Amino acid sequence: MSVDVQYDVQPNGQLTATNKLVLNQLAFGDEVKGAPASLPVKLAVALLADRDGVIDLDLPISGSLNDPQFSLGPVILKVIGNLIMKAITSPFALLSSAFGGGPEASQVAFAPGSSVLSAEAKAQLDKVAKALQDRPALQMTVVGEAEIEAERDGWRKARIDGMVLAQKRRQAIRGGANADAVQAVTAQEYPELLKEVYKRADIKKPRNMVGIAKDLPQSEMENLLLAGIDVPDNAMRELALARGVAVRDYLASQGVKLERLFLGNIKTEGLDKGWKPRAELKLATR
Repeated sequence: MSVDVQYDVQPNGQLTATNKLVLNQLAFGDEVKGAPASLPVKLAVALLADRDGVIDLDLPISGSLNDPQFSLGPVILKVIGNLIMKAITSPFALLSSAFGGGPEASQVAFAPGSSVLSAEAKAQLDKVAKALQDRPALQMTVVGEAEIEAERDGWRKARIDGMVLAQKRRQAIRGGANADAVQAVTAQEYPELLKEVYKRADIKKPRNMVGIAKDLPQSEMENLLLAGIDVPDNAMRELALARGVAVRDYLASQGVKLERLFLGNIKTEGLDKGWKPRAELKLATR
């Protein structure tokens, strides 16, 4: 352990101090059976230590030496205790120093009804993966979440998007191309592909006097397709699970070992007010 301190005492007794504390290869002894439960020191150490086992802390302290209640030792212990408490209340706030994130980094956002990671979500997970690689004592549990009332329309729209992508792949096959290479539909391609999906759909369609289906605006075709899609009872459970898998697999693709990544129990009920589609990330020690 090394300590670098700088203390500034004003004539009025006001103290301002910085304490730079560096711990190298901090190790724990065997568990003491029957000992009372304590703060999650091991989790805090795992969050703070880099891949070389070095913990580098800045502990600012201030107070008045004229205050009879002021004592330096308890103040330092309180600062360290508050740091360790963050391991319980907001572990990602501790980890954020590694990648410039914050407590919100523990939530991976998704579009309603979708389990596809956006570019923003991937950029966020890239930073989380780097932080996990630098802290080998940590493991992560991913909890997928979904909610029927907030995502019913989004789930239906995602099904239409899947139909449109499938139509593009069918056209690729007819043209002799590899369907697996077709991964997305551009905004320019979407209207014509949607027309083909609408033609193939087994739904009630407005027809002209001779019984031929009318040409409709894009929004009307989408509305009719949406109305024809039923949301099964297990849709949200499958969606929540798919979100957890998507996050776990992406972290693994960025170099985090699978034995450090776990899927938690999905959540589809009892979610917070103002909830938005997401997967929750939880940290623990190995």
